[in-house]
Amino acid sequence: MKIIKPMKTKILVFTLLLLPTLLWAQRRTDEATIEMIKTKKIAFITEKVGLTSQEAEKFWPVYNQLEKERYNLLDQKRKLEEQFQSTTPTRSEAEYKKMATDFVTIQLKEGKLAEEYNIKLLGILPADKVVKLYVAEIKFRSYLFHEMRKNQEQKGKN
Repeated sequence: MKIIKPMKTKILVFTLLLLPTLLWAQRRTDEATIEMIKTKKIAFITEKVGLTSQEAEKFWPVYNQLEKERYNLLDQKRKLEEQFQSTTPTRSEAEYKKMATDFVTIQLKEGKLAEEYNIKLLGILPADKVVKLYVAEIKFRSYLFHEMRKNQEQKGKN
C-alpha cells in the first residue's frame, strides 16, 4: 500500500506538469475544438462540484478570469521555454541568470495567483466545493489527456 501513495503523488505531479503542454496544444487547435473543450469543462465542473444556479452565477465570472490569468502566465512560460530550447553557447552568464530568474518569477506568480483565487473562491463557495473544484480540474485534465491520446491512436490506425 505504501507504493500506491507515491504513485498517486507522481501521477498528480505529472498531470500538473503536463497541463501547460495540453493547454499549448489546445492553442494550436481550431476554434470549434476549443469551444467544445470549454463547453465540456463547464459541464464537467458544474456536475462534479455540484454548483447551484446561484453559486454558478457568482462562480463562473471569477473562474473565467482565473483561467484567463492562468493562460497569460502559461503563454509567458511557453515563450521562456522556447528560449530555453534555443540556448546557444554565445549566451552570457547574465542572460542565463535572467532566464532562470524569469522562470522562477513565473512560477511564483502562478503560486500567488492560486493563493489569490483560492481566497476569492472560498468567498463564493463552501470550502468542500472549492476542494471538489480542484479535484474536478485534475480529473478533467486527465480526461482531456486520455481523449487526445485516443484521438491520436485513432488517427494512427487510419
